[in-house]
Amino acid sequence: MPPAVARLPRNRAGRPVPGNIAWYEADDDGSILVTRNDELGGHITCPCTPGRGTPRFGEQCSDRQRQLMVQRRCGLCTQAIEPTAQLVFIGESDARYYLGPPLHPLCAAYALQVCPVLHAEGERIEVALTQSYALAEDRITAVSADGALRRSAFPFGDLGAHHLAVLEFYLAFPDAPERLTAPTWLAQHDLKLLP
Repeated sequence: MPPAVARLPRNRAGRPVPGNIAWYEADDDGSILVTRNDELGGHITCPCTPGRGTPRFGEQCSDRQRQLMVQRRCGLCTQAIEPTAQLVFIGESDARYYLGPPLHPLCAAYALQVCPVLHAEGERIEVALTQSYALAEDRITAVSADGALRRSAFPFGDLGAHHLAVLEFYLAFPDAPERLTAPTWLAQHDLKLLP
């Protein structure tokens, strides 16, 4: 386990909880909180505090996701990724963009081996290796009669989008990524952490 991961808050089973994961307390009613400011326009806010309540694996805290993306911080350990360092995105094959923040290579290797969902997907999971990425804004443009959210991607920092739609997440578009299946990448780079 990378040392920075070992310092993360843990769930009841004792597993470290990635920095971008949302936490829910017993009195949380599931409401979506929307606020507005000059920097982001209308945007969803998440009142969760890492380590308080119960983590919901697979569900990202919108505030921390956006912060990690903008600050080039690892979505698992939350530590900075150096500007010249290679970073990793994990997702489905040939993904155009990623909703999960970038990862340090060692953190990505750890996640691929200990996360039951990622591990079970095997060859269907791909890593995208890159030095840099561009951001776009995933904004909610409407809510259908059945409660489904309609979304559109807007350029990062688009002032018009501030008035048209509610920001939830940032989308990362890796620059010229090298793509490998997760098992191939782990084998080629001898990043196996577990016996």
